[in-house]
Amino acid sequence: MNGHDPRARTAALDTPLRNRYFHGRLMNVPTFELETEFFLRRSHLFTRLAMGYGVVCGLDVAVAGDGGRIRVDPGLAVDRWGRQVVVPARSEWLDIPRDVMESAVERAGSCREDAAVQVLLCYHECVGDPVPAYPGDCGDPYACEPSTVRERYRVEFRDKPARKPPPWPRVPGLVRDGRVDHEVLARWVSRGCPQPPADSCVTLADLKVEVDDKGVPHCPADRADIAVRPVMATNTVLTGLLVALLDQSQSDY
Repeated sequence: MNGHDPRARTAALDTPLRNRYFHGRLMNVPTFELETEFFLRRSHLFTRLAMGYGVVCGLDVAVAGDGGRIRVDPGLAVDRWGRQVVVPARSEWLDIPRDVMESAVERAGSCREDAAVQVLLCYHECVGDPVPAYPGDCGDPYACEPSTVRERYRVEFRDKPARKPPPWPRVPGLVRDGRVDHEVLARWVSRGCPQPPADSCVTLADLKVEVDDKGVPHCPADRADIAVRPVMATNTVLTGLLVALLDQSQSDY
C-alpha cells in the first residue's frame, strides 16, 4: 500500500471487506461508510490495473495572450489511482504562478529552450450541503455536518516538464508463426500488480517558458504541448488504432 497518502488505499491490493446483513442489525455511520468504500475500492482497483489512466476526452489547454494564464476545456480523465476526474465546464482563467515559471527557468539553466511548466489535473473532494446532526444525548445543542462529497478537480503547476508517456506495452515473442503464444501472454500478465504511485495527478500539458527583455517570464500562447499527456486506452481509442493499422497495411500493397 502507498504510504504517502491514506486515500491511495482505495486503489491498493487489499482484501475486500463488505457488509453482511441480517435482521436486527444496527446500521450506523461506519456501516454505511464500509458499504460505500467497498464499491469505490473495487471500481478504483479494477480501473487502475485493467484500464490504466489518462485523458479520456476533452481537457484541451489554452494559454491566454498575456502568457500568464490558462484555462482547461471540459472533459474526463482517469487519475493514476483509478478515479474519474470530471471537468464539467470550461474553467475560469487560472494564473500560472510566477514563482513556478521562474523556478522552471532556473531549473533549465543554460538550456533555456527546455524551460517548461507542467500542467496537471488532480482529483479533489469538497464537502458541502450542511444539515443538522442530531445528537444522541438529551440537551445537547444541535450541530451541523456536511451531507455530501463533491468529486471535483484542481489544476496544479510544476516547474519541470513532463516525461512523455511510454509507448504502448509490447509483449516480446507473443506472436509466433501467425499465432498467439498463450504461455508468453500468461507469463507477461503474471509479472505482478503495481502498487498505486505516490502522485495520482494526470499531466495535461507542458507550457514552454520564455523570458522577455525585462526579465519577466511568460508562457507563449502557441507553445502548449499536449502531446505529453497520457491517453486512456478506451474502446474508442483501441478501435481507432486498429482501423489505422488496417489502413496502413492496405496501403502497403
